[in-house]
Amino acid sequence: MKRYELIEKHERVLQECAMAGIAVQDWKNAEIYRFVQKLKGDGNKMDYCVHQAMIRYVISEATVWRILRSMEKTI
Repeated sequence: MKRYELIEKHERVLQECAMAGIAVQDWKNAEIYRFVQKLKGDGNKMDYCVHQAMIRYVISEATVWRILRSMEKTI
């Protein structure tokens, strides 16, 4: 599949994402968000969840918090 074909196939979704301010690479952050929410749902404190995400995904604490805030924005 060529790049153009992929864009053409998903053009509407890409347009909606762009209008909502969602970057294409934000899909990677969804996994981190799901991981933190799972830990939180298991009854863990948020600081622990963030720390575990830092270790698992080798990212900074600030990045984890930025991802969480970004994913919780109402669009």
